[in-house]
Amino acid sequence: LYECKEKFDVVIMDIADPVEAGPGYKLYTKEFYCQVADNILNEGGVLVTQSTACDVLNGNKSFATIHNTLKSAFDNVFPYRAFIVSFGGPWGFNLAWRSHKSLPDKPTDIAMDEIDKRISERHEKKAKDTKFYDGETHHGIFNLPKHIRKFMKDCSQVSTIENPCYMEYGALET
Repeated sequence: LYECKEKFDVVIMDIADPVEAGPGYKLYTKEFYCQVADNILNEGGVLVTQSTACDVLNGNKSFATIHNTLKSAFDNVFPYRAFIVSFGGPWGFNLAWRSHKSLPDKPTDIAMDEIDKRISERHEKKAKDTKFYDGETHHGIFNLPKHIRKFMKDCSQVSTIENPCYMEYGALET
């Protein structure tokens, strides 16, 4: 990636969790996110990344730290979560971009009926019907539960190569 000369409108990162024994943690650092923001995304480009588990038992520290780390490279970062059947619970994600005239200030600035209209227009072009996503769902996924919002508010860690954050499994965080 550091040698990539292409630029992209969208970068979707569905990568391994930041575990201590694996190389994936480097893809959750300030250094990496700055590289993506500065050199990989076009102006108005968007990054979305899976951001570990996002529930009562797992991942709150890593989820919040990934969010904070993205905020060190992007000026618009929005956490959300969705239930992932194969994982058996809610999983966290973050959507990030640098301000640009073509993008809204926040994802929920796009009205629910406008999202439904855009989906409908794509269906007319033979796009596959969505089973999960619509305008109401779009607005709902950005509304995190109170305990997650509190944890995010209380967390100030930013992950770096020198001071990485690793995913913690099964530690009840209250």
